[in-house]
Amino acid sequence: MVERKIKILGMDTPSPDKPPFPVHRLLLKNEIFILENLANLEALLDVEKFEVIALPLNIKADSSILRVVAKVV
Repeated sequence: MVERKIKILGMDTPSPDKPPFPVHRLLLKNEIFILENLANLEALLDVEKFEVIALPLNIKADSSILRVVAKVV
């Protein structure tokens, strides 16, 4: 994923790894955002191109709950 220069990794699981979080560190070091616990991703399997819109809460923290939508373009 780092070599492919993706911008966001979205998944329907709670986390891509466990403590001490090597996957988190690798992705974030390469400016790849992680979106966890998404739903209905199967709706995008046959979509060729879409935009991801992720709206976090306005809080001071290293992570936040998000409202995430995919816009088919």
